[in-house]
Amino acid sequence: MVFHNKQGEVIGFYPYGSEEQQRFEKFLEIVAEADKLFLEKLLKTRKPQKQAIDGQIEDCDKRIFRRVVKRSARRYNLTQTAQVLEVHRQTLYYWIKKGWIKPQRDYRHYPVFTVLDIENMIKWKNTIRTTG
Repeated sequence: MVFHNKQGEVIGFYPYGSEEQQRFEKFLEIVAEADKLFLEKLLKTRKPQKQAIDGQIEDCDKRIFRRVVKRSARRYNLTQTAQVLEVHRQTLYYWIKKGWIKPQRDYRHYPVFTVLDIENMIKWKNTIRTTG
């Protein structure tokens, strides 16, 4: 076994099967066992914390969270979004160019919108209409 420092210089050498090499391997086993015990202790302390947090969140709230996750997973392209907003597709391009809306992009770098994005745009569009 050869040991190097950060500069690559040899700082120690234990011949295979020597007493020093066996002591070093035993040391590594003890360190690995201590690390394993520490990790188990950490996991045991986190489990009650997670249960306490889960207990605080009510079931109806969990259903709402799941519904929001499902809604945010569905994506709509520019044409579909324009149809929902009842504006022309080019209007959406104009809004993006002006920086008024910031779409997410798909793998082809096309603009896509989630249901939550569209809801926010509807609210934004209605505030413009009422104030203007």
